[in-house]
Amino acid sequence: MIGALAALWVWTAPAVAPQEPPPAAAHVAAADSALAAFDPLLGKAWRGASITDPAVIDEITFERTAGGRAIRSVHSVNGGAYTGDTLITFDRDSGRLVSFYATNGGFHTTGTITVHGPGQFAFEQQVHGLDGIEQVRAQTTLTDGVYRIRSQHLINGEWVETGGFDYRPVP
Repeated sequence: MIGALAALWVWTAPAVAPQEPPPAAAHVAAADSALAAFDPLLGKAWRGASITDPAVIDEITFERTAGGRAIRSVHSVNGGAYTGDTLITFDRDSGRLVSFYATNGGFHTTGTITVHGPGQFAFEQQVHGLDGIEQVRAQTTLTDGVYRIRSQHLINGEWVETGGFDYRPVP
């Protein structure tokens, strides 16, 4: 289906002479600045143990995608028992980073990310398709080479501390 849509686009797209790219607009600069906060995390694999159960190990990577206009994060818990992919991009209309997270658990989240500095973020996510959990919020910090995530879930109307991970680069 995707191939058919791409073929249709190529077939219907008007011929356009090559042009110089338009000058950088304010929203492009804002997007680049917001996404740059992920730079210290890029190009490495990070491994961390759960702070509530050290037997739960998560591995996560971050990379630029979509021509540098988005961040893709992929993580895998205990060798693939649970996995998730996150796509983060700048929303021009709201002026914020937005994200979409899909899991092999059959649910997904959508939400916003506030940048507090390099590797420092606050995530606010709506949960879709998971009974009992309405929202997730998480705070991340990158200090002394350790990327820390701490999270809370809105479960049946009440915010509950749910743990987190302390990640270090994989050699």
